[in-house]
Amino acid sequence: MLTLPDAEVRALAAGELVVAFVPRMTVGEGDELILNPSGPMPVGELKPAYRRWADEPAPDGPWTAVVVAVDPAALLDPDAGAARHILTAPGTGDLAILRVYGPDGPVLSDEAFAARQRSIEGAMSG
Repeated sequence: MLTLPDAEVRALAAGELVVAFVPRMTVGEGDELILNPSGPMPVGELKPAYRRWADEPAPDGPWTAVVVAVDPAALLDPDAGAARHILTAPGTGDLAILRVYGPDGPVLSDEAFAARQRSIEGAMSG
């Protein structure tokens, strides 16, 4: 199980993003996870475009994810990586790339997911 604020679950479920910042070494590649919404998050932690989601509940699920890759969050370039997440400041710990599935199957097509994954990997240094 991966517990995230409602806004992050909403963004993952909508295909807005395919990453989550998680504590170091809590998930591994290939892990299958249930996304567990934890409630609202402070408005100031979200970029302006996503602040409307701060108090909205996560969409009805169930929402699950397969961890496709895990890298230290510090490898995400601050400038190039800024458009790859919804937070005002990137998280610490690990950055997990998640393939998200909802009640009707994958949130993104294979092609759309692969493009987002390449985009994130392109914003990593090291």
